[in-house]
Amino acid sequence: MYTPEWIQETANRIAGDIVNAPERGPRIQAYRSKNHLTQDELSHIMRLRRETISRIEHGKVNPTTGFVHVFSGVMALMEAVKTYRSQNRNVEYPYFSRIGIELGAPPDSIASIIDLALQSYEQKRKKAIRSLEI
Repeated sequence: MYTPEWIQETANRIAGDIVNAPERGPRIQAYRSKNHLTQDELSHIMRLRRETISRIEHGKVNPTTGFVHVFSGVMALMEAVKTYRSQNRNVEYPYFSRIGIELGAPPDSIASIIDLALQSYEQKRKKAIRSLEI
């Protein structure tokens, strides 16, 4: 097993947070937004239609346990990539690919997930730098 315990705990925390939320859709939307993902990007990763993501986020459809498992794995993987990058550590695709597979992320989407996490990190970093310059 390649996944460090803290990453697995992050996935479990996210899944529990969603399952125990009185309204799961807005909670899912909050995690998606926190990671700067569009509904289109998430639908591509999850292999669902964008309309399905929208319906889940607006509470018109309840997410399945399978959806929550994959979604929490994707969010945990993104968090892990951003954490490694914030520590000035190299983000090695083979290592994070193995972690992504263990977390239940779709194998053919893992490179995209890593790229999106790095983009999200850079957006947040640039925003923080700009706020310090003012």
